[in-house]
Amino acid sequence: MSHNLLTLLILTILLSVVGIVCTADTGKVYYNGYAFDPDLVPSGMIPYEDGWSHGSLFSAPNWLLKQIDQNLMSTVLDRGVTPSPTPTITPDQTDDYISTGYAALDGGNYRGAYSTFQKATELDPTNPEAWYGLGITLERQNRYLSALEAYQQAITSAEGAASNWASYAGLGRVFYNLNRFPEAVNAIETALTQYENAGVSHPDEQDEITRLLEEVRRKLGEHNSYFSSPYIPPLVTGG
Repeated sequence: MSHNLLTLLILTILLSVVGIVCTADTGKVYYNGYAFDPDLVPSGMIPYEDGWSHGSLFSAPNWLLKQIDQNLMSTVLDRGVTPSPTPTITPDQTDDYISTGYAALDGGNYRGAYSTFQKATELDPTNPEAWYGLGITLERQNRYLSALEAYQQAITSAEGAASNWASYAGLGRVFYNLNRFPEAVNAIETALTQYENAGVSHPDEQDEITRLLEEVRRKLGEHNSYFSSPYIPPLVTGG
């Protein structure tokens, strides 16, 4: 075979290859600069008349995906989690939960009251009424350690004497039931002081707190007497 014939054959083959590539390219669809064959559907995709759907897992056609921020979609596809907007919480929602919680509490539905007050504290973690209601609910179920934490949260969230004296009283009751009498005395005395500072008038509750203080002081005296011993000589004063 002559040299010219060989060159012509090679040139013919090259032109054929280029023609095939050009013909193939003309049938492709370009997305973001990349060529895709519309007749070929990648693995995991479902054919859709306006493009590929991303399979049954996502069920989102391309016309919808085009309306979504690509940076967001990258996060979603990588992690499989669709971010949801944070709902706007209004004070009325928290107050509704608190009112519902007290209604459940009065009806003896402690489980319902707990769930409702818990939801109120999640909606507004700085609401003293929500924490106080949760404290009462837990106290009535004898869940004293959890009630202690709820009352402390209520006191921390309170803005003054008017909204914390009842929580101090609850704190005193819990300390009393835990036999932590010195702490109970401090809490109940603080409750009475804050009650006076608040300028409110709840005589029945004030009497109840006062009786509790007397009872705790009696218990504290009995508790301290356990440590007395006839073998310890009395303290001698003077010359």
